[in-house]
Amino acid sequence: MSNGVKLSLALLVAVWLGQQGARAAEIAGRITVNGQERSYFVVTPGSAAPRRLPTVIVLHGALMDGRWMQETMGLDPIARKEGFLAVYPDALHRLWNDGRRYKRVFWRRDRERTDDVAFLKRLTGRLVDQGLTDPDRVYLIGVSHGGMLAFRAACEAAETFAAVGVVIANMPVDVARTCKPHRGMPIIVINATDDPLMPWNGGPLGYLGQQGAVISTPDSIDFWRRNNGCAAKAEKRALPDKDPSDGTTTSAKQYIACGTGAPVVLVTVEGGGHVPPGADMGPLVTAVMGKANKDISAADLSWKFFRQFPPSR
Repeated sequence: MSNGVKLSLALLVAVWLGQQGARAAEIAGRITVNGQERSYFVVTPGSAAPRRLPTVIVLHGALMDGRWMQETMGLDPIARKEGFLAVYPDALHRLWNDGRRYKRVFWRRDRERTDDVAFLKRLTGRLVDQGLTDPDRVYLIGVSHGGMLAFRAACEAAETFAAVGVVIANMPVDVARTCKPHRGMPIIVINATDDPLMPWNGGPLGYLGQQGAVISTPDSIDFWRRNNGCAAKAEKRALPDKDPSDGTTTSAKQYIACGTGAPVVLVTVEGGGHVPPGADMGPLVTAVMGKANKDISAADLSWKFFRQFPPSR
């Protein structure tokens, strides 16, 4: 994504956020990791009993923050209904260290010395220590830039997360080369075929590839299928086209015959752009980012996938 497009998107989102209503009860926090102060906030389900709760950590896109992620994903109503914590961390300077090797100094600045995987692990540990989080039911979901970090965290901190979700993102090339998870990782990926910023078929990102490169969506899925010991045959089905006017359709491919017990799911948005499915960001944003799918909700599908893990005890 070019700087101009990113800044334009940030301005459009800022206008959109100004129209949103009151927010749920929150706990704000700060934590120091490798000498760097990091911020986050936790949204709690008001009706929940005083016990350790399942927890979904949500990673925002480039040049955004946790508040943008909260308003965009629509996870909070699901958290209130289902009784889990929604946690929104902030990237330093609004950019994560997702494992890509940037060619431009601007994009490299502070990225290589920022350990965002350590941040996520430390954040999870704090929530557990505070008696808020069930350590066996911590889930991670990331969108775009945050989705690439979610892939990296699945590689480097598999012991921390029960399952991972990725929305409009592929695995960075440099992460795919070094990724060696020590266990199977249940993972759901929700990607769009006509994404102008995250190429379905992989390749360089940004102007002249100066923001690194990613492998394709099929290769990203195949990596986790092989890691999880899944058979090559997948279950496939079309999903209901609830809103034909959005110009997109969706389908699901599930690898469930997995030796590790960790399935892999790909939800494909045919004709969709760089917008989380179910997010209503207005015509100006979608004019830049591509078609927005309204048949499904990335937040809802991800939670329905997450809550299966670990299996009922």
